[in-house]
Amino acid sequence: GKNLVDWYSSYLISIQEHLKRISGTVVCDAFFSKATFIKPLCENGFHVISRFRNDAVLFYPTLENRTGKRGRPKLYDGKIDFENLDITRCTEYKVNKGKLYGLKAYSKALKRFVSLAVWYPMDGRT
Repeated sequence: GKNLVDWYSSYLISIQEHLKRISGTVVCDAFFSKATFIKPLCENGFHVISRFRNDAVLFYPTLENRTGKRGRPKLYDGKIDFENLDITRCTEYKVNKGKLYGLKAYSKALKRFVSLAVWYPMDGRT
């Protein structure tokens, strides 16, 4: 049996020719920010925009160059702490009523790099 997330990804892929005439971008809430939903859609040429779950583990990409030694090169540095975001690794965008930062990050759950937007509203919610 398929769960709801798997069913939706299969359904969207089954009607992709119709959907892509309208848009190749799928926007979904945090419930769908799982590898079992995102990976099949990306493999079928969709772009996915989603909020991450509050417990998502994200890492900064490494700033180190390849060492030339054997073995797999390091992909990422430390874990992203949203209470203390390293703004030297981010692009800040001018927006009203808060601060918006963009950066590339590695998602542990999705096992891939993602483009991340971090929004800090003026009223203090995150």
